[in-house]
Amino acid sequence: MILKVFISIACLAVLTYAQTTNFVDKDSKLVGFAEPQWFKDNIPFVEVPDRQIEEVFYYRFTSHKRHMHYSGAGVGYTVTEFVHKVFWSQKFDTINAAAGHHIYESRWLRNPKYTEDYINFWSREGGAGNQQYSEWIANAAYANFLVTGNKDFILSQQEGLVNNFNGWNDRYEPTLDMYFLSPHDDAMEHSASSEQTDDPYHGGLGYRPSFNSEMYANAIAISKIARLNNDTRTAEEFEERAAKIRKGVLDYLWDDERTFFYHMFRENNTNNELLDTREEIGLFPWRFGVPDPEDPKYARAWEHLFDPQGFNSTYGPTTCEQRSPWFDGNQTAMCCFWNGNSWPYSTGHVINSLAAQIRNYGTTNVVNINTFLEVLHKYAETQFKDGKPYVAECHSPYRKLWVCDSRNGSEHYAHSTYVDNVLGDLLGIIPQADNTFLISPLIPSNGSKYNTTPGMKIYLNGELVGSQPALGEMSITIPPPIVDESYARKKVENYAANLNGFDYPMPDASFTSIHATVWQAVDGRVIYDHIPSNRWTSFDSPNDVDWFSVDFGPGRVKTIDQVTIHVYSDAALGNDVDCPERVTIEVLSASGSWEQAQNQSSTPSVCVPSDILTIHFDPVKTQKVRISFHRNVQENLWAGMTEVEIWAPWPQVDEEGTYEAEDGYLINAAITASDTASGGSYVGQIEADDAIVEFTGVWVEEAKEYDVQVYYSNGVQQEATLNLSINNVKTQVATFPPTINGWGQFDQNTYVVLRIPLLRGNNAIIFKHGDNLVELDKIRVLV
Repeated sequence: MILKVFISIACLAVLTYAQTTNFVDKDSKLVGFAEPQWFKDNIPFVEVPDRQIEEVFYYRFTSHKRHMHYSGAGVGYTVTEFVHKVFWSQKFDTINAAAGHHIYESRWLRNPKYTEDYINFWSREGGAGNQQYSEWIANAAYANFLVTGNKDFILSQQEGLVNNFNGWNDRYEPTLDMYFLSPHDDAMEHSASSEQTDDPYHGGLGYRPSFNSEMYANAIAISKIARLNNDTRTAEEFEERAAKIRKGVLDYLWDDERTFFYHMFRENNTNNELLDTREEIGLFPWRFGVPDPEDPKYARAWEHLFDPQGFNSTYGPTTCEQRSPWFDGNQTAMCCFWNGNSWPYSTGHVINSLAAQIRNYGTTNVVNINTFLEVLHKYAETQFKDGKPYVAECHSPYRKLWVCDSRNGSEHYAHSTYVDNVLGDLLGIIPQADNTFLISPLIPSNGSKYNTTPGMKIYLNGELVGSQPALGEMSITIPPPIVDESYARKKVENYAANLNGFDYPMPDASFTSIHATVWQAVDGRVIYDHIPSNRWTSFDSPNDVDWFSVDFGPGRVKTIDQVTIHVYSDAALGNDVDCPERVTIEVLSASGSWEQAQNQSSTPSVCVPSDILTIHFDPVKTQKVRISFHRNVQENLWAGMTEVEIWAPWPQVDEEGTYEAEDGYLINAAITASDTASGGSYVGQIEADDAIVEFTGVWVEEAKEYDVQVYYSNGVQQEATLNLSINNVKTQVATFPPTINGWGQFDQNTYVVLRIPLLRGNNAIIFKHGDNLVELDKIRVLV
């Protein structure tokens, strides 16, 4: 629910969305942050007496923001794992291994667009049964719904989430009712369960407590979504599938004598023997509710977390128990050993599980609030480097050293949770499907920071609505969810973004420093750091004024009224890039000359380093924008930006339901100007085997089949085809008869009608290379 809520818990911890409570000085928490207003607008604020837990809490919002990647008009935001593209990443530089972690972190942001764009990506554009690594995306999507209360959105995601789930069917073993996977495909290379095979990197195919618990959680989430959708058949199917998976895990992966969940090899293992080594993944099942709460035997597993020969280490938990012959706690290789190092990816899971043990199963001789706090503190303490909060890939269990920490690659690695561990586990905010607010904190019962009465207090929109004299579970009734207007047909999108690094929108500049590129200023990433580097600057330019331009593409004339610059500055580091003295905007006129945009003003009126500067002007139609940076000559400083954005209404069309091909996501296809094309240009040369024309953000209010008109040109007297994918779920072949008009010529009467099933919300209609050649102008969805 998007609410202004303030919670005072035993005078120790505070969470606030409220503008009328003043327990937390927000400015003091954001000292040194780039774009501080964004954090004021989007994040909850906390105070806890453990300085390191609090410092890392705010830092992890900054690291998460670095990875919120604007991926194009109609797509919106995705979340990356690495700050820069890696060769094994998928569409829009995404990797699904930590997508569940990303969603759990993002769900606490006030603006739900970031998370809903990302969930929609995985259920439609980026899912499609593309099972790169194990995932718990359906579980996380439902967890996001519990925070936002956006029922229409989560219901619209059901089909895609089911499709993702079924994409794992070829890894299912029906005789055991479990899924099998290699440690590598569980995103854990060189683990104890692969090191003892002939292939330590890719080997070890088997049944894993991590992956099967995630699939159980996905099945439970889909069943709950189906219940909300009044889809009894699907709900019952996935309830049954979940029950079978859970039984398989409990029957086959638990060892009564060694009191733990283990990996079980699939091959050459006729007796279903379990691994000889405990791995940290054996603690994952609790966060998803897999162990039987009526059977106390499972609680003994937690003894190994606190055992110094088990997983307990200075910067642990370790990923492999230390008594194992496969354990190596002295790895110095940059990648990718899961047989000893401390990986935040797993620690986030374990803290979720530890909190679930206390709340849902009960305390034990080793598990209680104090030991929970010890583990959380150790996790926070691990996330420092050179005295400042920091997270990379993996950490030494014994030394204050980030082991997997490649320069310009691993910084601020987005592969784990922490914010969710503080808000959901420590403070105990447990989102509900109805209009209630439930909290069950895991904190000690003493403390006097705020000098108020003991116990718990909850403020809703500035008013005290609930209190109790002692710590413990507490629930209040809250208003219904506020409708999310950001996820709707009418959008404002960024026309400058280009994720491909080639073609259009095309950046250019009068001068570019050898330490920067023009493409990094339009790649959808906002990263103000010196390292990792992601910027354009004019450093060392001989000019007093340098320009940076964005060309939308041949014939792509758009109506715009602002340009947003994310100002890069390294002057505080003693370097030479800082705010320009002045910024002006020019637009390309219809006659081909550059003209000053009219009535320019800026917000703020004076440039602030490492922050947003927006230049406003009268609405104007143009194909090309030029930004002039008047540098600070007196102090010999040059200009720079980490990103430029041009936000404007999208799509810009005359008829409702119309989408231009040139506005889509293109791979190996060319935009060409044409006076007869509806938007001034079209997309052709769709001839490479991997050529794609993707109509993004195709919005409908209701899930059903629609007639879709596809306007095209086929100048050869032969029938042509394109392969069509709808949301990466449904596929069909689109046939295009020859047209009377020649190539590059279009009219309003030349189209084919395709019957296409669409889902509520944003859809991706993807045309891929087929037989012969077709040129695409636009589509129109008939509602």
